[in-house]
Order: sequence, then structure tokens, then C-alpha cells
Amino acid sequence: MVRTVGGKKAAKERHTIQSLERAIMILEYLRRGPTSLSELSRELGLHKSTVFGLLQTLAWHNYVHQEEKTGQYSLGYRVLALGSAYLENCDLRKVAVPYLRQLVDEYGETVHLVIMDDGQVVYVDKIDSPQSIRMVSRIGRRLPAHCTGVGKAMLAFLPEEKVKLIVEKHGLPGFTPNTITTWERLVEELARIRKEGVSFDREEIEEGLCCVAAPVIGYYRQPIGAISVSGPKLRMTEEKMSLIAGSLKEIAAEISRQMGKIF
Repeated sequence: MVRTVGGKKAAKERHTIQSLERAIMILEYLRRGPTSLSELSRELGLHKSTVFGLLQTLAWHNYVHQEEKTGQYSLGYRVLALGSAYLENCDLRKVAVPYLRQLVDEYGETVHLVIMDDGQVVYVDKIDSPQSIRMVSRIGRRLPAHCTGVGKAMLAFLPEEKVKLIVEKHGLPGFTPNTITTWERLVEELARIRKEGVSFDREEIEEGLCCVAAPVIGYYRQPIGAISVSGPKLRMTEEKMSLIAGSLKEIAAEISRQMGKIF
């Protein structure tokens, strides 16, 4: 029999939540293969009603799957998605760094690597421009997705239903006269990005700042990040941004290939 966590007292002493501990125990046990409710109850030392409630919650979120014919439970597809996301995000920075340096050397502007978390972009790596006038940013900074080049690059390759949920949660607040603030304009912009494979931020998050970005695509053809080149408007001419766009598309495609995308 698998040992339980020792009841409320043990959970309290370790500052953990008992119901979550039990759900984790179930997931860990299901690693062995399809299992019945009775076996889970017996092996985990929990009442059937408790196990059944936890299983129903996990199944609702697709972390557990119940076979219709046998009634047995097994791990759901969301467990695989979590594992894949962990591996992708751990490896992404290591794979991307040489290309970030290449872009800085080639164009002399600040280069970023970002991921999306809860519908916002999070900066996970950067290399600053060697020039005195440059974009000010920091690793760990969070920004809205709809008004940043990297954010739009990732939104463009998400299912529309997920984009709608992100917009419902965060809205489309304006930051400059160039910010996209309507659903119709956003849909039009994302369609263009999907077609061209590159995103532009022409003073949408901050006046005087321009950016070119491209998405990094991983398993299941979903965006797992984006890379960008950013700089002041006075240096980021349309001609320069066009050159950067070509380089970014090639580099993002190569990083995507190394991260497991099947083209």
C-alpha cells in the first residue's frame, strides 16, 4: 500500500494543502497504468468517495481519463502537455542564446527572448544593444500581448478561441495612439502575421520604440516563445526593419526546428 500523507496535521506542518497532496498521489500512482477506483482507494488508503471526487476533478481538466468500457482511470493528455511545456521552456534559452548574439552583432539593437504566461508576455532572456540609446528592459518583466511585437507573434499562432479568452481576461488597453484596441483590428493584424510569419510593433507599447518579432513554434505546432529585435524609432527605419524581419524568420524557423517542430 502507498503511504498517505498523514492527514491534516502532516499537511499543516509542511504547509501543504491536503486535497492537492491527494490529487498528486493519484497522478503518481496512475503512472503505473490504468487503474480502478477500488484499487486507488485501497492502495492510497483513502475513502472511495474522496478518490472519486478527486478523479472527477482531474478528469474535468483532462489530467485523468476514464475508459468507457472498463471504467478504469489513466493519465490524461494534459499531463503530457505539461511535461512537453517544461522541456521546451528549459531548453529554449539554451538553444536561442547563440542566435540572440548573432542578431545583436548583425543589427546592433537589443534582442529579447520571451514566453507567454497567463496571456501575457514574459521576458526570459535579453542581450542589450551596445549603443548608448537603447531599449530599457529587464528579464522577468511582464507586458500585454496585444501591443507588443512578441505578443502578437505568439497570439497569431494560437487558436482563435484561446485568443478570445486572453482578450476577455486582459482587455485591449491603449498605451499610445498606435495601440490596437479593438477585436476587429487585432484579428486583421494576426491574420497578416500568420501570412508573413513576422510581427511589427511600430510604437504600440511605447512612443519612440519599434520592434520586429517572430514566433518560435514547438510541439503540436503551438507557439512556445518569440524572439525580437527592438530599438529607437530614429534607428529602426522601415528598410532596417525589413532586413531584420528576413533574418528573424530564418532564425525563428531554425530554433523551432531544434525545439521539435515538424515542418
